[in-house]
Amino acid sequence: MMVEEQDRKDAVLLAMSDPYMRKILASTMLYDKSIEEISKEKSIPLSSCYRRARELIGLRLLRIERTIITETGKKYETYRSAFSDAKISMTSGQLAVEVTVIPKVQ
Repeated sequence: MMVEEQDRKDAVLLAMSDPYMRKILASTMLYDKSIEEISKEKSIPLSSCYRRARELIGLRLLRIERTIITETGKKYETYRSAFSDAKISMTSGQLAVEVTVIPKVQ
């Protein structure tokens, strides 16, 4: 899907320019994961992982896939990237961003 809105293009560019955001999105493209799983897998400090995940959710590039409540009553969420790949190009000063959207789990 070609991204038409400038703010959405800017969001993708911002995420691709930040190493932690890139790692979070890459980690969650195939499967949803908790922040703790992402942090451990990608060696991102836990507080940075939470902060970047919140930013990505605000940019609509990451979404909460599931909310899980453990037997002990602890609640946590799993996250999934909103897209599986992104292609960014610039031709004659015109920025083009194309993404493959991942459908939401029902």
